[in-house]
Amino acid sequence: MTDRYPQLLRTPGRRWWKPLLGLLLAALTLVIASVVVVLAAAAVGALVGVEDPFSDESLRADTPLGLVANNLAIAMIVPSVLLAVFLVHRERIGWLSSVVARLRWGLLVRLVVVALGLVLAFFAATFLVPPIGFGDVDVPSTGRLVALFAVILLSTPLQAAAEEYGFRGYLTQALCSWFARPGVGTVVAALVTAFLFALAHGAQDPWLFSDRLAFGLVASWLAWRTGGLEAAIALHVANNLVSLGYSATTGTLAESLTASSLDWEYAALDVAMMLVFAVVVHRLADRWKVQVRRADGQPGTGESSAAGPVVLSGPPAVGYPDARSDSHWGMG
Repeated sequence: MTDRYPQLLRTPGRRWWKPLLGLLLAALTLVIASVVVVLAAAAVGALVGVEDPFSDESLRADTPLGLVANNLAIAMIVPSVLLAVFLVHRERIGWLSSVVARLRWGLLVRLVVVALGLVLAFFAATFLVPPIGFGDVDVPSTGRLVALFAVILLSTPLQAAAEEYGFRGYLTQALCSWFARPGVGTVVAALVTAFLFALAHGAQDPWLFSDRLAFGLVASWLAWRTGGLEAAIALHVANNLVSLGYSATTGTLAESLTASSLDWEYAALDVAMMLVFAVVVHRLADRWKVQVRRADGQPGTGESSAAGPVVLSGPPAVGYPDARSDSHWGMG
């Protein structure tokens, strides 16, 4: 067994300039694809009778049309980075998913279940932090709520997974390809990608920034520990589904999507949840014998193999607002 996940682009064909060219290609592709997606969403809105679907009002991220356009635009990160790996690095695009050169769907589904349980438990705990209550609640109409739920369930997992493919996937592996010492490269990449992930969510106070920075670091560790993106995707998806679902139900989606501050109590709960998930995944990875290294001369055999030693406008910190802060929940 050889390379861990962060080192999968450090191959004999590596060149110092490939990460730079790959990032440029991915960025240009993302911009073009995002524009196409937004225009396509607006066109669909026109077909289904949305009044002035190309207006800023219709494409607000707290409307069904605007949220799906926003989520799918961010989802274009995935084809953008896959294209960079294929055209610039000339490597198998499957290495961006895991050490077995594919996304391990069975492992992903199991970890989503685990993550959902933990996120729900810790999210419920935020209601015990004073002032206790639901804050201002303005439940949308049934039709609008159903539409928002459908958009959240169908497109938010794509948005969350895309951010993981971008930050914990391509950016991590591209940075690590410059380092001969795997340990140094892994640590540097984790710090850089976590900082950029937090920074990419726009203006925010120190607690919210720290919360997102912590998620980036935990997600990088999860990718290293499990040999792929499945655990990080599971945690990201579970968080966004729960927080956006609650925000949509209480009519606070607009406030949640533009949150720029987070009380320290909620940041602490959020980080505690991430750390508990990391500990659980660490133990499950051993129990489930998750493959964590690329096999010599082959892509690997799956999760049953023996274990080895754009400012993003996607769903950010979301929760329910109160008089003290914009949100009770972090990450994004």
